[in-house]
Amino acid sequence: MNHGLFVQGGPSIEFLRPNERLPHTTSGGYAESNILGTQARIALLVASAVVTFSILFVCRLVVGIPFLPPVDYRSFRIFSKHDFVALHGADALPSKAPIEKLQGARRNWAWAQLICLISLVLVDSFVLATSLAQGDPFVEEAVELAYWCLILGLFSFRFYATPYRPTIFLLTCFACFLPVVLVFHRDIWPKLLLNPPQDRLDDARTGWPIYARLALSFVVEACFVFTPRQWYPVDPFSPDVVSPEQTASVFNYFTYGWITRLVTIAWNRDIVIDDFDALPDYDRARLWLNKYEQNKKANALRTMFALFRWDFLYMTLFSFAVGVLQFIWPLSMRELLAYIEKSKTPEITPWVWVFGLFIGPICAAAAYQGYIFNSTRLIIRIKAAFTQALLSKTLKIRFTSDEKQQAEKGDNQPSATGSKVGRINNMMSSDLQQLADAREFFMLVGTVPIEIVLSVIFLYDLLGWSSLVGVALMLATMFVPVMLAKILAKVQKRLRAATDARIGLMVETMNSIRIIKFFGMEKPFLGRIRDSRNKELRLTFIGAMYNLGFHTISTLLPVINMLFTFGLYTKVMKQPLTASIAFTSISLFDILRSQFIWMAFVSQQVLYAFVSFERIDKFLNHEEEIEETAAYTDDSGAEDRPPSYENATLSWNVPGAEGDNNFRMLDVNVECAPGGLTVVAGPVGSGKTSFLLGLLGEMRVSKGKVHLNRANGIAFAAQTPWLQCETVQNNILFGTEYNEERYQKVVDACGLSADFEAFEAGDQTEIGERGVSLSGGQKARVALARAVYSPAQIVLLDDVLSALDAGTAKTVVEKCLMGDVLAGRTVVLVTHHLSLVSSVAKKVVVLEDGRVVSDCAPQALPGDIIGRIAEEEPAAVEESQPADLIDIPPKALSVNAGLKGTNNANGTAKGKLVKEEGYGTGRIPKRLIWDYLKNYGGIVVMVLLMIFNVADQLGGLANQFFVALWSDEYTNNPDHVNVNLWLGLYAAVLVGTTLLDVATYGAWFGFQWLAARRLHDKLVKSVIYSPIRFFDTTPVGRIINRLSNDVRSVDSKIGPYLLQLIMQCLEVVMRLVVMSGLIPAFLFPTVFASVLGLGCGMMYAKAQIGVKRIVSVKESPLMSHFGDAINGILTIRAFSCQGRFLEENMKRVDDFSTPNEAFFNLNRWIGIRISWCTALIGGAAGFIALSSEGYSPGLIGFSMTNCVAFSSSVLAGVRYLNALEVELNSYERVEEWINLPPEEIPSKDKEPPAAWPTQGDVRIQDLSVKYTEDGPDVLHKISFDVKPRERIGVVGRTGAGKSSLALSLLRFTHISGGSVIINGIDIKNINLEALRRRITIIPQDPVLFSGTIRSNLDPFDETDDTELQDALEACGLADPQGLSAEDTQASGTSTPTGTKRITLDSPVTSEGSNLSQGQRQLLAFARGALVRRSKLVILDEATSSTDMKTDERIRELFNTNGNFVDSSFIMIAHRLRTVMQFDRILVLDNSGNGGEVVEFDTPRNLLSNEDGVFYSLAQKSGEFEELLALANTSTGR
Repeated sequence: MNHGLFVQGGPSIEFLRPNERLPHTTSGGYAESNILGTQARIALLVASAVVTFSILFVCRLVVGIPFLPPVDYRSFRIFSKHDFVALHGADALPSKAPIEKLQGARRNWAWAQLICLISLVLVDSFVLATSLAQGDPFVEEAVELAYWCLILGLFSFRFYATPYRPTIFLLTCFACFLPVVLVFHRDIWPKLLLNPPQDRLDDARTGWPIYARLALSFVVEACFVFTPRQWYPVDPFSPDVVSPEQTASVFNYFTYGWITRLVTIAWNRDIVIDDFDALPDYDRARLWLNKYEQNKKANALRTMFALFRWDFLYMTLFSFAVGVLQFIWPLSMRELLAYIEKSKTPEITPWVWVFGLFIGPICAAAAYQGYIFNSTRLIIRIKAAFTQALLSKTLKIRFTSDEKQQAEKGDNQPSATGSKVGRINNMMSSDLQQLADAREFFMLVGTVPIEIVLSVIFLYDLLGWSSLVGVALMLATMFVPVMLAKILAKVQKRLRAATDARIGLMVETMNSIRIIKFFGMEKPFLGRIRDSRNKELRLTFIGAMYNLGFHTISTLLPVINMLFTFGLYTKVMKQPLTASIAFTSISLFDILRSQFIWMAFVSQQVLYAFVSFERIDKFLNHEEEIEETAAYTDDSGAEDRPPSYENATLSWNVPGAEGDNNFRMLDVNVECAPGGLTVVAGPVGSGKTSFLLGLLGEMRVSKGKVHLNRANGIAFAAQTPWLQCETVQNNILFGTEYNEERYQKVVDACGLSADFEAFEAGDQTEIGERGVSLSGGQKARVALARAVYSPAQIVLLDDVLSALDAGTAKTVVEKCLMGDVLAGRTVVLVTHHLSLVSSVAKKVVVLEDGRVVSDCAPQALPGDIIGRIAEEEPAAVEESQPADLIDIPPKALSVNAGLKGTNNANGTAKGKLVKEEGYGTGRIPKRLIWDYLKNYGGIVVMVLLMIFNVADQLGGLANQFFVALWSDEYTNNPDHVNVNLWLGLYAAVLVGTTLLDVATYGAWFGFQWLAARRLHDKLVKSVIYSPIRFFDTTPVGRIINRLSNDVRSVDSKIGPYLLQLIMQCLEVVMRLVVMSGLIPAFLFPTVFASVLGLGCGMMYAKAQIGVKRIVSVKESPLMSHFGDAINGILTIRAFSCQGRFLEENMKRVDDFSTPNEAFFNLNRWIGIRISWCTALIGGAAGFIALSSEGYSPGLIGFSMTNCVAFSSSVLAGVRYLNALEVELNSYERVEEWINLPPEEIPSKDKEPPAAWPTQGDVRIQDLSVKYTEDGPDVLHKISFDVKPRERIGVVGRTGAGKSSLALSLLRFTHISGGSVIINGIDIKNINLEALRRRITIIPQDPVLFSGTIRSNLDPFDETDDTELQDALEACGLADPQGLSAEDTQASGTSTPTGTKRITLDSPVTSEGSNLSQGQRQLLAFARGALVRRSKLVILDEATSSTDMKTDERIRELFNTNGNFVDSSFIMIAHRLRTVMQFDRILVLDNSGNGGEVVEFDTPRNLLSNEDGVFYSLAQKSGEFEELLALANTSTGR
């Protein structure tokens, strides 16, 4: 072939060849003929063209859309078809042909590609014309020209409105790649060979056209790489904003350049939530919930594989790529060192291996980061899909079926995972994370086989049969770490259970914090939490010891195997251990070692994941759901049919099951009054609440039918009001459209108008978690307003009047139950106040022990039934009474502490109670590192740890340096190498450095373990001793987040990251000294690239800290909402608003996923840039090694290894510093709460005498209190006294300060003036905990702990069972000794357990949910008043939910029970009857300055004063004569 045309460029082969180091052979491995001749290249071009156009033709046939559709058939609204179908279904697909727009940057890049293609055609035309003119062979040039013309013609169609634009784009992209490969093979590759065959040189072309075509081809491909991708929205009709990730070019996508904007913002200022890019629509929760439902299989594992099959495929492909590409660097180093030491005849220019040192880290990192990117994206999608699935299932299941109450027999503390609520929370937090952690299985599938096989092959090539012996020995000893891994897995499983138990205990403690503070039980609960924490830490220590053993064995076994292999190679095979063999073998053995350790680790993670799969699968696929069956009839077609039972028998649990309490609704045959009020009455525990919940489908129907028409909606107000952490208005609206007129009517009917006037922000006041800022009556009325405002035609009300005083109850009856707001609606009301509502009711249903004993109109009630009904109010409502006689709080007063100072000095928004969780700004202060280290034990400990670290690093350097010396010995004195000496020394070095490494890690863990223990103790103590205001303004979910996730970081992340940071810093210093001393030329490129990496690291660190802070903040609302939905499950299901809660949860999942994705992607951003810096150092090191002379190969290998290791240490140090700063955010949050202001710092001087108080006398003088220091007075200069053994009743209008007085006696308020002296000591001079332990308060809302009746009465085993049984019998919760069941029923006490009566061993579920409200109040009364035996007892409406006879029995206890003989009582009551037999009654009122004493005298004297406030209240109650009769029978002590 005539090459005259190409001679202009001159030969270009010599510049690629270095100075001759070895003689060239005339024939080598490449002496064969040209592999791809002219015919083969022509065939490839023709085949490529045919395949390209065939694919386009097949697409046309499959899609069925014309190549150039008519104008009226075109649509420029494109979308992702697969995701669109998943979201909306195939029927919603648009009928027009979707055509992507070619505009903006995409159009500009398309023009650039077109120009390049035209240029290629012109260059090829010139080459063809020249060949024809010179008479040279031209067929290949003609075919190549034709090929480029076809590609140009195809590409030009991109500028036409065709739906095949993306197909044309991809086809031309791949088609343009083939000519580049052919030109490189024909014209470039021969120039890289040191001894190319002559026919290859003859066939290679030179001259500018070759390089012009190559350059233009590269530019065409570059245009493809840099063209922004087209966004295909999941839903083209939604207002979703495109994420830059979805439009990033291929280059920006794989280098994560689209996240650079966030990094730049963070460098200039602190990141805020609005700075984040929109969450890609293919990662949104709604899409993945739909996909989950469409791919749901028989079990969770199959569902996961069906749902994420493409993600798993991409991860597997990337893992294969990682396995192959990471061998580029060690093989390049081997070939380069072999060339330098002249141990091998080279066949290719060593500059190729220098390029391999450069490109190897880039390629391997791109594949690895691609794998991690897909795996972290999988985490987002798993949480999006399964969080929604868990909530969706949670909204359907029963929460009262077959729940185990005890983890172990005889243990009073329940299992944290025993209840469904606990299991759901654990699945949300730990199990989903375990599923995500098992994603590394796909790295194992792709990488491990490839790396093991290739490592063995390359080791055999290096070391011969000795390598096979070493690998066999490694396989034979693998059972040791595998056994340790299994043991460690068991320990970790126990550790998880212990952690769950601790968190479960913390959840219960936080939910019960008020009763804990009321009773001064902080220390006992701290002890209980400390015991649980100690169990967790003990397992942590055991796990760490096994982990350390696992680390030691996993490190020593490969080292011993490598040593044994080197011994065979040098001693038996008598081969020299040269530098190229030694350093490459060490790298390969490290790869093998890491893969075996990786297999053990991933196997462990997979085992954990299978446990989580089993738990999730059991919940999602096998948990019993509440569903409509034949027993439950919706009756949506029969709109006039009222709620009814048809010979129905219902139970809570499966009959005979472990959790069955034998309670039944037996043979119920009732039809509620349509369009009117049906009243359900009966004694405590008779099944009134079960009657309503049975209608709602919450109970099991074993016989008969239940009818409920849901067509026009159901509204429900539970006995214990469930309110959301929202404004009052949002709680009332509950997702219903706002109508001003209707809203005001409902507010007025429920008696809330005056309350709104009292709130600073009116109905925009935030009420806190569970309505913490409202009184019991206000919570009940807000819940009632929610049910009434609802458009539902059936309204179920469960005892909404119990928490209201007589006047307010009368207001609600007259304006709500008798008013227009419920006119024409079917209302079912459970109440003890039968006479108050009898005139309104159309029907009264009376229950006893789950049976209907009466079902008739109020007028037809039999006399004996009336006598047995627990009633409180008069038989008729007097028409002349004003409806709003009591519920008129003063405008200036907020009713509770939660509403005080809502527009306060710290800038909290008006009406805002729960503040947004704050987060820090700027970089984490470096002082936090030292603050954290102080918990290790001080400066002596730090010096000791630094000594370990320095010795460990010196040992690592000695290991590598020893290999260099050994290999140089074969170069310098090949015939005089003492193999035994070198092997022995090498063995000593390896084993010594390994043991030193283990000792270093062991020492660090020991002190880290102590620090974790100290910090947790400080944190829990600080939180529990915080003022009650802290718990009003801080959701429980936020507290648990810090006590779980942040504590987890302190336990297991900060210490290891800090250790690694110190180790990397020491490595940098030591390697810098070594390199500068051995080969100084390596120093400059290493430092230069490391500085570049350090700069990127600093930018990354600042961004990552800000993102991590926001991630921490955004996780709490998601957990809180999930918990809120569980708490309100009955109300949510009754209102049929599950869909709305799922929608809100989707929004919160997306809000959390947005910063979480940024958090993951920032790691990819820095990872890829660190790989560039490593590649730069590797390439520079290879260049210096090849250009330098006078250095031994061993020294060069040692220096190259240290050069790359130096850069890796610098960049790893940056990564660990950044990771440490990210985790120090958790420590910062822990430290912030450790320094919370305590409620009080106890002092020995304030410790009262052991016997105090000996009497219950109280003297209050000019007492003024506030809820906050800058708030208004809630009590103003009140004065009164309580004599020993005196019983005082406290009454007054709502807002008069009754509850505030009770709280003030225990110093829950801020005393701004006056004094409270109890038994001769001012309470300001008594430690809070001592004060609250000596004085008992029984609040209106009973708080019970999960466990048993015994553990609730006596949480700390301080009382004999006999006394506990007496307390149960005294308050009517258990059968008195010697009484039959009939006697018990006649006495007015009835339990909900039917034939199975309440005993000390009866189980109590979380918050006492398996007991009625009345029973919970009685149990709380027994615990506080009967068991504690305080000299002063304060009762805050403690029996509001009990019937009259039970209330009378409680009153009798004050006169007859021996426990009360020496006690003084202060009782706050809504029922005047409750306190009419007390010694004196304190009447409070509020004229605008706060609660004041207006009357204080005996009941008889107060009723004699016709001008008094109490006389007025008694008259307006409608039972004046009965009250007067009770007052006349008072003992008057």
